[in-house]
Amino acid sequence: MQKLKNKPTNKIKVKKNNMFEFLREELTEAKYMRTPRDTVGRSEDNIAQGFFEHLLVLQQMRFENPSWAKKYAKDTLRFMNFSNVKTGATDLHNMAAILNNPSKFSDKLGGMGDVYFDELSFKRYLRNIVNNKYVPGQDRAYFLKAQKNLGIKNSLLKQARRIMGDYGASSPTERSSVSMRLANSFRQDSKYRSDLFKPYASTVKNKKLVPVEKKGMGLAAKTAIGMVGGFGIGYAIGRKLG
Repeated sequence: MQKLKNKPTNKIKVKKNNMFEFLREELTEAKYMRTPRDTVGRSEDNIAQGFFEHLLVLQQMRFENPSWAKKYAKDTLRFMNFSNVKTGATDLHNMAAILNNPSKFSDKLGGMGDVYFDELSFKRYLRNIVNNKYVPGQDRAYFLKAQKNLGIKNSLLKQARRIMGDYGASSPTERSSVSMRLANSFRQDSKYRSDLFKPYASTVKNKKLVPVEKKGMGLAAKTAIGMVGGFGIGYAIGRKLG
């Protein structure tokens, strides 16, 4: 068992004339799956894929920005269970609640999939993050099991799972490629609204895990270039892991 050390972080500066700015920085609330209405037109498989993608990003943040990951995991556990979508919860909490209680949202979901959500394993994973407890073998087993239970077929997420499941032993090339591909994936399907995307994008940029964006380049252009580059690197990693 290994202990992840929290790196020192800069204290948040509070403007004397705007205390509400401090509150906005401190609270983590859902922006992608904020209410049950956000599930309309989505299939259960789509929700499962979004949940798995958020889970992988949280795993990476556990290493690249441990203090933020610890807070996000704690916020996700705030309501103790995953019984319903709540406006004050994290996006990861709300997607977990949908997968844990699909019958509650069957009138809104565009289709039901063959998905099983393991609530106990998910809670244990989050508690490990909160307690700075890192067990590589346990993580690898959890992510592989989650991939199968959630019916994940997306090749990007499968490749990312192999890297994130043992992120501590991954190479700089693997970390860079998976960061670029996940960042670009979050720019699709409105996932860029997620409470997790902005901190993640900022972290991988500061850690120089993604190429520096050229000034004046639009979102569509950046996404297209990232997808092409990510495909090339992902193909190489896929051959290595295959």
